[in-house]
Amino acid sequence: MFALLCHSMISNKLLLQTTRFSAIRSFNVKNSMKLGFPCAYTDEETRKILNTLNEQDVEQLYKYDISKSRLKRIEIWRKKFGTFMSLEQVLELDGFGITVLRRFYDSIITSPKDNVMVPPKVAKKDPTFTTPTFPGDLATKVQSCVSLYIGLDFVTWAKFHIANEKPTVLNGWNSFAIPDRKLHISDLIRMVNQINRLIPEGDVYVVENPAVAQTVVGGSALKTNINIQKSQLIAMIMLMLTSRTRENIAITDNIFFLKQFTSARLFEIFVGTERVSCENVVRSLLECQVGLNEGALEQVQSKVIVPSGLKILYEEKHDAEREFLGQSLLLGLTFVRLCIVQCKNSLNILRK
Repeated sequence: MFALLCHSMISNKLLLQTTRFSAIRSFNVKNSMKLGFPCAYTDEETRKILNTLNEQDVEQLYKYDISKSRLKRIEIWRKKFGTFMSLEQVLELDGFGITVLRRFYDSIITSPKDNVMVPPKVAKKDPTFTTPTFPGDLATKVQSCVSLYIGLDFVTWAKFHIANEKPTVLNGWNSFAIPDRKLHISDLIRMVNQINRLIPEGDVYVVENPAVAQTVVGGSALKTNINIQKSQLIAMIMLMLTSRTRENIAITDNIFFLKQFTSARLFEIFVGTERVSCENVVRSLLECQVGLNEGALEQVQSKVIVPSGLKILYEEKHDAEREFLGQSLLLGLTFVRLCIVQCKNSLNILRK
């Protein structure tokens, strides 16, 4: 009887304590079920946590008990989906478990960490467009540039004269037909010597960064040999050009490889993963029509003047050769706009 009485008294005492505790904390079952009892949060605490999650900058969240990598996942989620609608929703992110999340939420409810160094925002740098990197202080020293577009059937080049506060002038534009895709190395050397004599002199030379020569999986031996010949051709021509006597002694590196497809992206002839024909863009430039938002370009040097004789040369070529000539023109203009002039409009196009 005494034991029964004691058990009844203990039960009543626990019931009274539970009643008092419930009066103090109103559990939000919807927002705290997965976080586990008895560590639920009141409605007021839930609102505070959600407001902090959704409204504070990621840099401000560093002062709470959370790692940098997890904060990055929160930032990506907010940019993609907007706001968090419940406390449990954060559990959907990788790296967030109940223990980690409750520790994070508890630090929001209590107080932020003291003496936490919030890392400053790092300004985004413009991407590197060339290999080697084109030095910024070299831009004012370059007065001429020769761009080369090297393919399986043609080597084409375009020479540009660059002057301060004046439009860039195209004063050289030509091509060389490659007679065979299966040349012996001795024939290739003789042909490169001939090409070297035809390519005009310039302060710097720019070519598109080539893909690595490799065997095509499942491809034929012929296709593999063609890939190797193109790489050999590029290497030989670049070696010839870098060995030329330089009139401008201020320029040490005179060969620059432009990142692949940069000119195609800038002139919007890159669709999906393929480069499409540049003929419409080139004709627009030759006819002095507005192209590539040129009406909004701040720098006069970003525009190009093409003499009538070079326009006639372009029109006299057949379709395939015209395409290669056009690519060398766009390649050179891309280099001038991004590296020499540092055109803001062009840089903004490539930042998208």
